Amino acid sequence: MAIPQNIIDQVQDRTDIVEVISRYISLKKIGRNYKTTCPFHHEKTPSFIVSPDKQIYHCFGCGAGGNVFSFLMKHENIQFPEAVEMLAEKAGVALGRISARSEEASSLANELYKINDLACKFYQAHLLNNKAAREYLSSRGVGDEVIKKFRIGYAPDSWDATLNFFKSKGVSASLLEKAGLVIPNEKGSHYDRFRNRILFPIMDLKDRILGFGGRVLDSSLPKYINSPETPVYSKGRNLYGLNLTRDAIKKKGYALIVEGYLDFIIPYQAGVQNIIATLGTALTVDHVKLLKRLANTLIMVYDPDEAGEAASLRGLELLVSEDVNVYIAELPSGFDPDGYIRKFGTEEFTKLLKASKNLFEYKFAKLSQKFNANTTHGKANIAAEMLQTIAKIKNAVSRSDLIKKLAERLSVDEDSLRIELKKVKPEYAENRNVAPVIEVRKDSKSAEVMMLALSLGGAEYISKIEKQLSLEEFKDSSVRDVMSAIFDLHKDNKEITAAKLINYLGNRGEDAKLISEAVNLLDIMEDKEKALNDCVAKIKKDNMDDRRNRLQEAIRAAHKHKDEEACKKLLSEYNDLLKTSKAYTPTA
Repeated sequence: MAIPQNIIDQVQDRTDIVEVISRYISLKKIGRNYKTTCPFHHEKTPSFIVSPDKQIYHCFGCGAGGNVFSFLMKHENIQFPEAVEMLAEKAGVALGRISARSEEASSLANELYKINDLACKFYQAHLLNNKAAREYLSSRGVGDEVIKKFRIGYAPDSWDATLNFFKSKGVSASLLEKAGLVIPNEKGSHYDRFRNRILFPIMDLKDRILGFGGRVLDSSLPKYINSPETPVYSKGRNLYGLNLTRDAIKKKGYALIVEGYLDFIIPYQAGVQNIIATLGTALTVDHVKLLKRLANTLIMVYDPDEAGEAASLRGLELLVSEDVNVYIAELPSGFDPDGYIRKFGTEEFTKLLKASKNLFEYKFAKLSQKFNANTTHGKANIAAEMLQTIAKIKNAVSRSDLIKKLAERLSVDEDSLRIELKKVKPEYAENRNVAPVIEVRKDSKSAEVMMLALSLGGAEYISKIEKQLSLEEFKDSSVRDVMSAIFDLHKDNKEITAAKLINYLGNRGEDAKLISEAVNLLDIMEDKEKALNDCVAKIKKDNMDDRRNRLQEAIRAAHKHKDEEACKKLLSEYNDLLKTSKAYTPTA
């Protein structure tokens, strides 16, 4: 059910977040805000803050955050329309016209599906006529049959090719903007979102095209650009390739989780078809619930660096609360699923999957590398970490079995571990209202989050950011999506508050958490002008550093192939980049 934005705003304006949250938990006034222990995880020291001024909440312990609708959705385990209905009744706001709006939204969705399908055909035609794009796919091992099956295309290297194509079909730029295919500029016109990129259509289980993922042909940044959140597309609720692999997942009884489009396509092409890929974001509880309908076991295929990250490990533990069997398959250093299969083949990849470790084995192995299991101190540290995981398991028999196994591994008394287990209060255990997020990529750059925070500080900061940074310079897709929404609202001279921005973005947990984090970051900034200048410099320098590293790789490749002309050109570009990067050094 779609609810008009003006109705949502009206309900929110008539609702006090403090009054609503107070119905569920006791709040204590601290200065301008209210504080209590978080209802979404166990904690002794209160870290849950409610701001009546900003009408948002944020937990500094587990990171949960959002507006009054977000709170109800989490606490009552309901969807957004239900949360609006609950509050509308108390606020005295009539929802009688929602059904008409729902029909309008359905009509818009159908238009967007048609536009996306037409865009896909447009991009497919351009792939056939672009030698460089075809050679790139060939170099990555993507065959013609797979190109057709996945409807892979190419976006022309033009600022208005897509725009002009749809104009000739009588489709307005505003509708293309809603589909995420074009972006508005400061002059009031539009330009193509995707340019000179291989495009991977993202489809739902009904084979309808929801959006696109675009990859560059060279080493420029960002490597990937995905469609923004639209009325038909949400990266937190869709998985790449599931429309083609659901039967295989159901038959095999488990799903492989990879990160990139090519990390999905190459294994699929090689016969590994019980696989899906996330869409440039984290794996969310919505993803997990979608997969649980097909299988109860997930194998996360990580590269060694990413798998070793503490954030990834904590995220995997959250799946225990969803009663999912989690396994981790580690690839050798320097390999991703795409590269590993192309070098060693499907048989070796299958052996690697069979050698995957369950969460207990994986975490124990990591801790054994960190602590000396032969010393009393090391055993105590390993036990403390492992018990945090075991405490999250709901089944008493499974918990008991793991306690026994841990005691054997550490050569300690089983009863002593059970005593220690009683002391554990895991942050996320026994709470199904919290939406788990499993990171399959590195966290967003702190500088980008700070820029988001500053953009919530007023229109003057948004204008300054727009002048100095393009959306494409934000490498973190979550930050980029929120910043895109802010720029859109700013362009339309609409009021931008954290609480309303969350609604504008569809009240998704990931966005709500990010926005509430940014708001609290803004509150502790002392010199905002200096922070803005330093963050712009940091973001530009990071992008340049990435570009420099990619150029170094390209130069080495040119040397290897004795391509002197390419080497000379790349060296010139590299030296120019070095000169430019010196201008972007944050002030002391």
